Amino acid sequence: MDMSRILQLQLAPGVTDLAWGHPDLTLLPLDAIQSATASALTRYGGAMLTYGIDRGIGPLRDLVAEQIGHSEGVAPLPSEIMLSAGNSQALAQVAMLYAQPNDVVFVENPTYHLALRILRDLPLHLHAIGCDQDGLDVAELDTAINMHSAAGRRIAFLYTIPTYQNPTGATLSIERREALLKLQHETDLRIVEDDVYRELWFDTKPLPSLWTTFPRGSVIRLGSFSKSLAPGLRTGYITADAAIIDRLSGCGLLDSGGGMAHFPSFILAELLTSGAYADIVSEYRQRYARRRDALEAGLAPLRARGFQWASPRGGYFLWMKLPPHMRANDALTLIRAQHIDALPATLFSSRPLGYEAIRMAFSLYDEQTLHHAGTTIAAALT
Repeated sequence: MDMSRILQLQLAPGVTDLAWGHPDLTLLPLDAIQSATASALTRYGGAMLTYGIDRGIGPLRDLVAEQIGHSEGVAPLPSEIMLSAGNSQALAQVAMLYAQPNDVVFVENPTYHLALRILRDLPLHLHAIGCDQDGLDVAELDTAINMHSAAGRRIAFLYTIPTYQNPTGATLSIERREALLKLQHETDLRIVEDDVYRELWFDTKPLPSLWTTFPRGSVIRLGSFSKSLAPGLRTGYITADAAIIDRLSGCGLLDSGGGMAHFPSFILAELLTSGAYADIVSEYRQRYARRRDALEAGLAPLRARGFQWASPRGGYFLWMKLPPHMRANDALTLIRAQHIDALPATLFSSRPLGYEAIRMAFSLYDEQTLHHAGTTIAAALT
């Protein structure tokens, strides 16, 4: 089978490619999804194959709301949730409806590189705000808001990944969450929260989402099942106040095409109802935690040589800062000579970071492969 005509991911033979934040095909729950599909077709029949409601099917919306209430203590009302085709589609739709040409959009530096591509498709002014292992630099954001406001520029929103951020793995600290809450109250800043990695926690449960803890109407939270289940289902959700959901669900895109991810939403509803989803996520957490540990164990000798990283508490990625004398491109040249690949920090940055780093994904390979990759990288860089 010619997979190049089917899959986005194309792996070069003999290369351990840590550049890709993709799931391991062997981990994907084929049997559970096949069973849920058959059950859903029996239950709903042809309704799965026609146009759907603009907010997404009610059964899945209700189940996701119930799950959010159980895990975060605050459940969205029926008027405060809609389904999406994943976070990329949701971000593009939010930007289309809530940003005008030349508006300012704040992004983290570094941040998810493909989100930058989505936002750059619109004529927006992206202003990068520093991000470290405690998350977004709220003091820098405050200064930037004041600067743009004084210049008469319209600020559309802040795009942030406060939980297990891509690429750094950072989680916004409690102190900075409190500072951001205060700043939002003072400036009425709209926040778009990318919450795609929330379910993939390893050692302790994550902090509550910004949507849960900030005032209603201030946060548009984008959630997804791409990482916690399977990206091919292209199914996610948006939680926001009722007025925002009304606007998003009432746009021409959904009026024309019906609800997003209509067919796979029924499959997801079956997986949530049966309890299979909870079992799948639990297995993912354990497997990805072991993969993180394997990669870190291999890389461990580099710590004594000035390489720095914080152990990811969730998500897919390890962000390794390089010693001051080493450039990311030079490090990658050495690594690639050993048939291993990763990504440079510059790909995730819209302005200089002030340091060099590389991102490595531990989602795609088993523990043995990742440990070997880590030891090979450590040998190549010493």
